[in-house]
Amino acid sequence: MKSATRSLAIETFVYFLRLGCVGFGGPLALIANMQRDLIEKRKWITQEEFSRAFALIKAMPGPVAFMTAVYLGRRRAGWRGGLAAGFALNFPAFTLMVLFSAFYSSWKNISGSESFMGGMQAAALAIVLFSLKGLGSAHRKKLIFWILAGSAAALTALDPSWEPFIILFSGVIAVGASRVFSAPRFIIFPVPWMQFALGDVSLAGWLVVSQSALELGWTCFKAGAFVFGSGLAIVPMMEHDFVTRLGWLTHQEFMDALAFGQITPGPVVITATFIGFKKMGFLGACLATIAIFSAAFFHMMTWFPPLVNRLSQMSWIQSFLTGAIAAVVGAIFATVVRLAAPWVHEPAHFTIMAAVLAAAILTKLPAWSLIPLGGLAGLLARFVF
Repeated sequence: MKSATRSLAIETFVYFLRLGCVGFGGPLALIANMQRDLIEKRKWITQEEFSRAFALIKAMPGPVAFMTAVYLGRRRAGWRGGLAAGFALNFPAFTLMVLFSAFYSSWKNISGSESFMGGMQAAALAIVLFSLKGLGSAHRKKLIFWILAGSAAALTALDPSWEPFIILFSGVIAVGASRVFSAPRFIIFPVPWMQFALGDVSLAGWLVVSQSALELGWTCFKAGAFVFGSGLAIVPMMEHDFVTRLGWLTHQEFMDALAFGQITPGPVVITATFIGFKKMGFLGACLATIAIFSAAFFHMMTWFPPLVNRLSQMSWIQSFLTGAIAAVVGAIFATVVRLAAPWVHEPAHFTIMAAVLAAAILTKLPAWSLIPLGGLAGLLARFVF
């Protein structure tokens, strides 16, 4: 029995490692591949069970593609399968982000790199704006959605640190508006309270608790625990915490991290890897990556799979999701406006941003390919503007 489970775990690892290497196109593309390969072809679980679980996963806090992978891996090969799926899916993107981070300083000294990265930053913000279209499409006909999105945008503009509370309260307000509270049944999503200790490597590594490591781990964990609807929900929180509050990154460095996160395969929250490396080297990259995925991993490995059937019967979940996603849309929009504000006197950036947004809407070019094209446009803009 153990050898059979081990073989299934290896099968799971190999599949998700391959998917992690070629998984460009965002979470929907990743999930479409999983559904085609693992449900329709390999029959890991039935289509009905997948549809029921996926509908609930979308209402959960965490990167959707990552959670779907861990859920399928756990269903296939127990805890070994869940661990194998989560690790393998993220490993290629993690490796690329570490390489980007390691050569970042050298890259910045190359002539023209600043213009290239500026174009990529503008393109990345355009892709973030474009993602809002898909994120809110299922709820756009609901008045409560637009009211909550506008309120969230205003509140986030005032203080981005409120975003987790804005998301939760927006979900609660949407549930109240749908009158589900007439027969209340609540589920409190378990949150694993963790502490991360990162030792002084020069003194034998992991023995002395570092304040910076605790700050890095907690901030990334908090961001990952509130990624409702899209991995881009981390942008407002992480930009506020790492740029404004802690001052660990400059505005430009954060924008570069966001661009790198969108051109790598796998979940966009891998952006945290860059931030961790920038602050504490390779161990910081590992810590940030583990922290940002830990809440989602915990949910998929513990209480969620046994409760899928029961959760699917609770009608208030969809109402909560409407409010939570409305808050995410509003928060992301407000953050995009703030991030683009320094370009007010740089017409090249706004031109590239508008062009990439139009290309994303009018063509079928994948988002990850538009960002390097934005970088090339940034190089060309040096001779125009």
